[in-house]
Order: sequence, then structure tokens, then C-alpha cells
Amino acid sequence: MAEPLMFKDMPYERPDAEAVKSQVFDLAKRLRAAASYDEARAIFMERETLERHIDTLSNIASIRHSIDTRDSFYDAEQEFWDEFTPELAEATHAWTTAMLESPFRPDFEAEFGNVMFLNAEIEARSFSPEIIGEMQQEGKLTTEYGKLIASAQIPFEDGTYTLSQLTPFKTDADDARRLAAWKAEGAWYKEHQADFDRIYDQLVHLRDTMGKKLGHSNFIPLGYDRMERNCYTKDDVEKFRTAVVKYLVPLCDKIYRAQAERLGVEYPLSFADAALTFRSGNPRPQGTPDDILAAGKRFYDELSPETAEYFDTMLDRGLMDVLSTEGKEGGGYCTSLLDYEVPFIFANFNGTQGDVEVITHEAGHGFAAWTNRKRIPVAWRPARCTP
Repeated sequence: MAEPLMFKDMPYERPDAEAVKSQVFDLAKRLRAAASYDEARAIFMERETLERHIDTLSNIASIRHSIDTRDSFYDAEQEFWDEFTPELAEATHAWTTAMLESPFRPDFEAEFGNVMFLNAEIEARSFSPEIIGEMQQEGKLTTEYGKLIASAQIPFEDGTYTLSQLTPFKTDADDARRLAAWKAEGAWYKEHQADFDRIYDQLVHLRDTMGKKLGHSNFIPLGYDRMERNCYTKDDVEKFRTAVVKYLVPLCDKIYRAQAERLGVEYPLSFADAALTFRSGNPRPQGTPDDILAAGKRFYDELSPETAEYFDTMLDRGLMDVLSTEGKEGGGYCTSLLDYEVPFIFANFNGTQGDVEVITHEAGHGFAAWTNRKRIPVAWRPARCTP
């Protein structure tokens, strides 16, 4: 049996776009012509294998691009996926329609459950060839936004910092230093305001156009469908918002008033003061990033044999990139590398309590992906998760 690959050694090669689309269209055609459930199931499993592989290649390119947005090779690959993914959606739509119309749908549901068909119905109404162009532009703008955030080089005191690296100063217990850090960050956003405004404006108009091309009055119904909201509706969300106003806003008001009193500042809190929880300073991790990961290992070792195996795999195979470095995208996420049946965690450790929370939050998403790594259909595995 081959030695499990480290993430850095996982091979990447751009797929042949036309060949992949042709494969998916052919699978849809063969599914429609299947004479028995056994034949239809075999075609379905071929589709599963292909989808796993394409998803893996896409994620490898995306992860490596987000780790260093200045890498010219993966920058070009991200541009490829921004163009190709919407084009592939047309072939995927043909497959989804064939599945929904298959006479063997009851057999598939009996073996694999009906959720995949519920999600397929949502997917089917979320796409039309008419919106491929808008989807491609949307992908390019989203990538541009990520690169813009990653490009930040903010001068502060005696150093220069990325947005993530500046965060500890924004929670400093010293009022003047904390406010200065917020102003330094604000100055960078102000300097790039025109680009942020342009990206936002273009995305709003693109998404509104897509919604209208699909027969809606705006983007909102399509937005719900894109998130696969298959167990609650817009009406449910409106009820939840009403409950938030009634129950949570008054509670938050009390909490923030208590924070202002504790800090000895006026209410309502400024951005800079809202970032400080205690006058003595916010909780911060003790030790180095390696110490945090070692503590995480002890935690998962003691929790269960399953979590121990999972976290050891993440450490041993380099499936976490957690240091905040120049050129790296902001934020964090967890995704899956389906060909290798492993998750991947992306984060930006910066000396705040969020570093520790990654080991429970993103690693929690990772464990969900780990426990579902062999699940069929592939669409049931957890999608890319962000905080």
C-alpha cells in the first residue's frame, strides 16, 4: 500500500476542460439510457469518482492560491477555475436533470436516501446556461477581492503588517495603541476604497442579474438556493430575525453596557473599545503556534480514538496551514481533498484567542469531513466551511 501523501506532495495538473465536460454529458446520456438499476448505479458511481477527482484538483489549486496569492502558477490556475467551474455547471446540470428524471429514482432513494434528490432539485433551479457569463465574472471578482485583502501591507509603529497580523494591536489593552491600530487599518481600507466599492457594486449587479434571469425579482431566492437551504425558508429567517430583535438585542445591549462600565468608557462603544473585553486585556494564547497544535493533539487524543486518529493525520500529513504570512488570504476555512479522503484547514494565527478557537472550530468542521470522507454520494460531504 502506498505511503499516504503529505499535502505538499499531492500532485496537481490542470484538467482538460472540454474532456471533462464531455465526460459528464456522456454520463448523463448513459444514465438516461440505463436499462436497470444496477446499470444506472454503476454509471452513478463513475460520476462519483469523476466528481471527487475534479473537486480535489479544484481544492488543491484554491488552497495553494490562498496560501500565497502572489504565486504566479496558482494565480493562473485560479483564473482557470473561475472560468471553468461555471462552464462545467452546464454539464453538471444535465447530469442532475437526468438523475431527477431517472425511473430508478426510488431505487437510488432506497439505497442513498432522498436528501441528494432534494438538493438536486435546488441545484437544478439554481442554474441556466444564460448565467454562465455572470458566474464567471463573479468568480473573478471574488478572487480579486481575496487578493486585495491578502495584499495589505500596513505600516504600524516600527513594523509592517498584514490585516491578520495587525489584529493583536487592535485588541491591545492600551487605549491609545489600540485606537492607533484601528486607524492604521482604516487608512488602508480608505486608500483602497475605490477598488472595494467597485467590486461590491459589480457583484451586487451581477447577482441581481442572475436572479432575474432565473425568473426571480432579485437575487435573494437564488441566494437561498445556492446555500442549499433545504430545511427552512425565507419566512423562517424573517421570524428568526424578529426573535433576534425581541430577545437578543436587549441582551446584547446589557452586555455592551456592562462592558463599557467595566472599561470606564462611554456607551455606545467605539470600534476600538468594543474590541477590548477586559481592562486587563483580552484572553491570548500561551505559547507558540506549535504549542497550540500540541495542546490540540492532547485534547483530541483524550477525547476519543476517532478524534485522535483524525488530528494525528492532520498533523502528520501537513493538512493545516495556520501561520499568518505575507501574501496569504485572510480568514480561515476547512475544506476536503476527496481523492485522499482527508480534510484541510486554512487559518491565520495572529496571537489572539482565535488561534486556539481554530483548534475547536475549524478542526470541528474538519472532523465532520473526516467522519464523512467515505460517504456516498459525494454531495453529502461537508462543503467548504468558514467561521
